[in-house]
Amino acid sequence: MALSETATQNEIPVKGGLCDITKQEAGYVKLTNKKDNHYFYWYFESRSDPAMDPFVIWLQGGPGCSSLVGLLTENGPCQVNDDLTTSINPFSWTQNANVLWLDQPTNVGFSYSTAAEDQDQDQDDVSNNFYEFLQKFLDKHPELEGRPLFITGESFAGHFIPAVAHKIWQESTKNGTSTARINLQGIAIGNGWTNPLIQVEHALDMINNSYDVSLLSENEYNEAKQMVPQCLALIEEERGLDVIQECLLVITPYSSSGRNPSDIRQPCASRNDPTQCYDYQHISAFLNSALIKHSLNVPQDLAWTLCKGSVSQPFFASGDYLKSYARYIEDLLDDSSIRVLFYVGDADTVCNWYGIKAMITALDWKHTEDFNTADERMFTTSNGSVDAGTVKSFNNQLTFLRVFNAGHMVPYDQPAVALEILTKFLANQGF
Repeated sequence: MALSETATQNEIPVKGGLCDITKQEAGYVKLTNKKDNHYFYWYFESRSDPAMDPFVIWLQGGPGCSSLVGLLTENGPCQVNDDLTTSINPFSWTQNANVLWLDQPTNVGFSYSTAAEDQDQDQDDVSNNFYEFLQKFLDKHPELEGRPLFITGESFAGHFIPAVAHKIWQESTKNGTSTARINLQGIAIGNGWTNPLIQVEHALDMINNSYDVSLLSENEYNEAKQMVPQCLALIEEERGLDVIQECLLVITPYSSSGRNPSDIRQPCASRNDPTQCYDYQHISAFLNSALIKHSLNVPQDLAWTLCKGSVSQPFFASGDYLKSYARYIEDLLDDSSIRVLFYVGDADTVCNWYGIKAMITALDWKHTEDFNTADERMFTTSNGSVDAGTVKSFNNQLTFLRVFNAGHMVPYDQPAVALEILTKFLANQGF
């Protein structure tokens, strides 16, 4: 993927390999289960041992946000500078893994369809598309067949990941033919939206935070608190958009606090959309340049957008946004061969650590009591110099890791810690 070192006035100068010198591939897989659906991916081989290292797939949340923002600002091989050049990320998740960043569901990022009926609206669509994509990607890369597979992501990927992992698990257990080819070993979810009923119940808990940040007045807190039972009832009734409209004060209680909803350590004036608290203009300019599109095998007339409301809206309208996928996690845990990691930046209000901890505690699986009675201890970085958070785990099979000094996007705020978490998880080492 080497690019020309000479560029026209409107092109971005790139020297050597695009983003990193490791072997990489970008392009499309056409999904035969849909009419005209094309999933975009960007894949990088490991910096260490590509022939032996595990295979990791990253999914952004939203629903409707591109995984390329994760690649270029969180855990990918490079980061985009303000002048639209790139610099190597020393904390890339490709240090010890072959990693693929996937734009999904349909029409997210550089993925596209020309058929309106291809639009996705729930996790059945998501999981069927993902499974089809994975099979076709492995057709192109037989060297990855049987390689330990880990599916990772953040935010609404707390819906995506349980659904796609459960689909893989179901197919494997149903016919026994997929196990050797798709060797799912674990899932890792950062600040995930998995069980809305429990997580909404704990949304107001963040008034007690480690950063001495005042998020609500006493009157605002009392008003929101009174609405919680009504909102939980609406969620249980699967009222879809009604819940979001009627319970906005509970679901996003801190929108008037003047803080970044994704990271309360940072100011952000009264914005309901957390993505507006970050400057992604250089990412958009980079990905929409003619040179980069050409290098990534993307049609020139296709514009990249960070997040698309046209993708998220069907998930809201169908009620999928407020459905729980905790039962899928329970099935995976009961299998015993699949490990589950939840890591959570504790400065986030969007998917806060209180709610995720409560959701994990409520999981009904064969080792519920063993996990819930396990000790919670400090998570210290490998050199012993930094207490990076707290950890609770049973037999490395289910792990909850609270990360200090991080918001909704742990690899963005704590890249070194995030890489250490991933490395230990892939190697099945204790935290």
